[in-house]
Amino acid sequence: MNVVHRTTGLAIILAAMALFMAASENAAAQSMQVVPADVIMVKMKLGESIAYDHIIVSGNLSSDRLALSAKQILRIPFEVKVQPSDSPRIANSSISIKNSWIDGDVDLSNALFQRSVRFENTIFARNVSFKNCEFRQEASFEGCRFDGATDFSKSQFKGAADLSWSQIRGPAIFTDTQFGDYAIFYLTDFLGKVSMSGAKFIGPTSFEGSRLLDNADFNSTQFGSVVLFDGAQFFKGAGFLRAAFGDFASFNQTLFEEISFSEARFSAPVFFVRTEFNRSAAFDSASFASTASFNGARFNGSASFDKAVFNEVAELNSCTYEGPVDFSGTQFGVESSFNDSVYNGTVGFLGAAFLGFADFSGSHFAEDADFSGTNFEGPVDFSRSRFSREARLFGAQFRRNVYMESCRIACLNMTGASYPWIFLHWEAIGDFDSDASAYSCILKNYENLGWQQDANDCSSDFERRK
Repeated sequence: MNVVHRTTGLAIILAAMALFMAASENAAAQSMQVVPADVIMVKMKLGESIAYDHIIVSGNLSSDRLALSAKQILRIPFEVKVQPSDSPRIANSSISIKNSWIDGDVDLSNALFQRSVRFENTIFARNVSFKNCEFRQEASFEGCRFDGATDFSKSQFKGAADLSWSQIRGPAIFTDTQFGDYAIFYLTDFLGKVSMSGAKFIGPTSFEGSRLLDNADFNSTQFGSVVLFDGAQFFKGAGFLRAAFGDFASFNQTLFEEISFSEARFSAPVFFVRTEFNRSAAFDSASFASTASFNGARFNGSASFDKAVFNEVAELNSCTYEGPVDFSGTQFGVESSFNDSVYNGTVGFLGAAFLGFADFSGSHFAEDADFSGTNFEGPVDFSRSRFSREARLFGAQFRRNVYMESCRIACLNMTGASYPWIFLHWEAIGDFDSDASAYSCILKNYENLGWQQDANDCSSDFERRK
């Protein structure tokens, strides 16, 4: 699959889709051939090829009709109920219905489609159910419009599944659905609630440019291959709770309202570059086995990474946080960078662990920043950073050097902190709100560095506070 995301042409694309839908409705009303639904069901029963273009399907399409003989399908009214069965309804026909209008309900649930299924640029005027179906070959619904509820739950797509450019106006249900090949939802509009919980995407998957206007449930979903959500827009709450990403995942320039990736597992690189989180964003207890990049992301509400684990590189450079941020108990691996970021709310790294190099250079902390009990195994760089309120390093453990050149700190608490060397001039500290032991440690640090003026200023301030 070579899916190219054209953000600059999105408005033109959506306008073209709207024009097509209007043209389709007009054509259906004026000049399209009417084909009874039972004629299509007879062909499906007999295994004949089904190929139509520019038609109106009158009546309901139902897989239950496949339990009848071809003659019975034509003779027995639809209202006469067929004995239900748990066995799959076999459909041996290839299906191609394009540029058409299906006027009745579509209930082809529990069907086994042996050949390709293609409904393209077609309007489904009422509810659609392909629940518990098996598609042995490709299934395409490209450019379709679904006006009612759409249910593909517990179905299996053995070939590629394509719902790109489609619009689903009612609830979209893909609960426990399995996609064995490409799954394409490129530029798809979901106007109602979306349920993908428990779905398995085994092949490459694209939701690029899709719009989800209501709540979206991807909880416990499994993505086994590359998955792309670049440019997608989630206008209400979305959940990826305990979702598993087995390969490369990209959410670049995605728009989220309220989102949860709590307990999600990312086994390969994941990118949230220039992603916008308008409300709360939760990554609590999420695990990142490889590179995780949030460069340029904007968090307009609260952000929580409580007890998350970053095993390799964590990139959170040039981010903007408008609300509170919580990294308490988070573990950072090889390297973590937060440089040139802006924190306009409180920041908490309580009990966090940095196993490698940590870079906070050039960042601005407008409110309190709490690093109490944090453990830094590698070097730490806070150079050029500004702390407009309190920088709380109470009980923090620095195993390697701490670089804070050209740093400005309104209030610094280093009670109980330990470090081998700290490169921080005394004049950069507005208020050293720490105990006598902390004064003694930083004074000794200045003397070891040979910074005599800083040592004198520190000693004078301590004497003044007695």
